[in-house]
Amino acid sequence: MEKKESAKVTGISDITGKTVKVRHATEADMASIEDQLRKNAMSAVNPDFREFVVAVEDGHIIGFGRLRKAGKFYQLGCVAVLEEMRNRGIGALIVRHLIESAPVSLVYIPVELEDYFAKLGFVRMKEGSKELYDALDEACGIAGRPNTIIMVYEREGAAKG
Repeated sequence: MEKKESAKVTGISDITGKTVKVRHATEADMASIEDQLRKNAMSAVNPDFREFVVAVEDGHIIGFGRLRKAGKFYQLGCVAVLEEMRNRGIGALIVRHLIESAPVSLVYIPVELEDYFAKLGFVRMKEGSKELYDALDEACGIAGRPNTIIMVYEREGAAKG
């Protein structure tokens, strides 16, 4: 029997057999993204379609994520998947796509779901520079969220950011 790779590797759902494609967002995608940001109580400072990617299945946006430059740092954020599409590896596909598209090797993310992002290779920062915290606070308002921690992902082969 041939071993079948999971959706987490291929983007093909084990459940539906449909392909999930992650692509850069377009201006036309922003209405859907902004609607889901509101529904998920997520804030996005100055959302710009050029910072987002979307996961699409059958022509419908089922998830998205953002890679934003914060000062001289790059920060992931606003990763969301439609509730009925969760637990299929779509969020992981989005995060991997964002990491690969980052022009630097260090990518930061402020999170409350430490376990989820640890499974994707992020590690909790022990301490960081004031410049980093100020940049991330300006980009996503971490100062007002006491349960938020900063995690970092180091990708090999790109310039340190």
